[in-house]
Amino acid sequence: MIVAAVAAAITAGCTASGPAGDPITRSFTWFDYVGGGNLARSCAPGIPDRYRLVYNAVFPEQVRTYDLVTREDNRGRLSGSTLVTTVWERANLARITASRPGAPWGPTESRTDLGAAQTAALIDRLAAGGGFRPAPAGERLHSLGFYWTVARCQDGRFGFWAAEAPDPAFTAFHPQMLFSIDGNPVPPREPRPVVTNPPIRSQDGGLVNGHQPFELTVSKNGLVGVDYDGRN
Repeated sequence: MIVAAVAAAITAGCTASGPAGDPITRSFTWFDYVGGGNLARSCAPGIPDRYRLVYNAVFPEQVRTYDLVTREDNRGRLSGSTLVTTVWERANLARITASRPGAPWGPTESRTDLGAAQTAALIDRLAAGGGFRPAPAGERLHSLGFYWTVARCQDGRFGFWAAEAPDPAFTAFHPQMLFSIDGNPVPPREPRPVVTNPPIRSQDGGLVNGHQPFELTVSKNGLVGVDYDGRN
């Protein structure tokens, strides 16, 4: 990951419609993707409700992203949804092949179709856990920590929320239900105590185990540095 200050400046102008598979593109679009910039810019009455959740489980170890797009029948009633799960972990050189030289750095993806009842239950769980509350402006999310973000376009309005462990809001939200239905073969990393300001760093660039730590800062309805087209 590039240095946080540079990332904040550059990603403000780089948008993401989905989680990039290669690490280079991901570096330049990550802030926009996590902040739900593309959801906000396209959010309008009449479009299907969409939800984007990001579970940061110590960035260089594992990051799980969820994109949920709902469907309606011809009467405007919820009929189901599609859940796309993308998981990144440390590079696995055993996955490299001649046809896919970048495979070790790529994510593991899965797609699950949910029925109306299952979709409604999941959305209710996210709401009950606090995921649809107002954004905690000023909250700082550290890459070496555990946190959840929720970006949503719901009923034509954009919203954003986040919580970092060990905050009680994180514990209340942590949705085991989502892990049980995401269909991804990579098991989630459960939260553990971490040090987000390590006292020991390399002499070159402040790397921690090969990772350049960075922070995301929550604004009043999104992330600082993301272009929400006047909505933030």
